[in-house]
Amino acid sequence: MGLPNGVHHLAICTKDIRKQIDFFTQVCGMELVALYWMHGVKNTFHGFVKMGDSSSIAFVQGPEVGEIQPMKGVSHAAWHASPVAAGVMQHVALNVDTEAELLTMRDRVRSHGYWVMGPIDHGFCKSIYLAAPEGIMLEFSTSEGKPIDAEAWIDPEVVRLSGINAEELQRFKNPSAFESQGGTVPQPAPEQSKLLPEFPPENQRVLRMTDEEILTRLSETTPPVQVNR
Repeated sequence: MGLPNGVHHLAICTKDIRKQIDFFTQVCGMELVALYWMHGVKNTFHGFVKMGDSSSIAFVQGPEVGEIQPMKGVSHAAWHASPVAAGVMQHVALNVDTEAELLTMRDRVRSHGYWVMGPIDHGFCKSIYLAAPEGIMLEFSTSEGKPIDAEAWIDPEVVRLSGINAEELQRFKNPSAFESQGGTVPQPAPEQSKLLPEFPPENQRVLRMTDEEILTRLSETTPPVQVNR
């Protein structure tokens, strides 16, 4: 159907990738599965810690990251529910399967000397909360495999305050079906696109490349270590 079914990876910038890898592997128990130079980006490397076979958190380190100063309330939340600039990650919640596993995670975090709050029962999930290095607000949650009941958890008052009318609400709850056209839908011209990433001047040519040029010129599939199995 072509629908997203999970997070493949979430990329977070860091000034100290070793510290992040140490925290997420030792404190959170996630396995380091990749650490290599970022394709097509000068002087920048990234590391992936595994949540599942097709789901990871990636940490990105490059020289410019260290020059950008974080600001609580702008780039980082001061705590899990505090405001930040629009478009910025406020907190990240990672899934565990059961409440027992949530308590196991709490034990693991505390055994490494970190303060952690919870569980708190939110009705459709239970969560624990803590701070990770460099101001990342981290949550672990479990819904124990149960889907969210939209009829119970979409508040009419909040719908109204969000400027959503009844017709839009039905459309948001039931997105229209889309039949694949096998990748043949043409690319809109950059000046006609509703949104564009802001590439640096030396990479502006990407906006005019064909799909075939992008695949051919920007792909890099060779792993940094050749493994003989």
